[in-house]
Amino acid sequence: MTKSSRRQTEVISLSLPKKLSKNLKRFAKERNSSVSQVTSDALKGYLFLSEWRKIQEAFAPAFKKLGIKTDDDVERYFG
Repeated sequence: MTKSSRRQTEVISLSLPKKLSKNLKRFAKERNSSVSQVTSDALKGYLFLSEWRKIQEAFAPAFKKLGIKTDDDVERYFG
């Protein structure tokens, strides 16, 4: 890792149940990836979905008023 990319990362530690740790290591190995990369990708996905749910909740009243219930409804209305 270069000095410039090192400054863009931070080492953290966390505790996992042994079974989850074992599964994580196996998963990373199967994908020829590091535990760090798999964990980072998983966390990014989790945070994205969390923000997406907040957006959906914020727009829910307006969508309900417009009769929008599904992704297809969104596409028809805004598409």
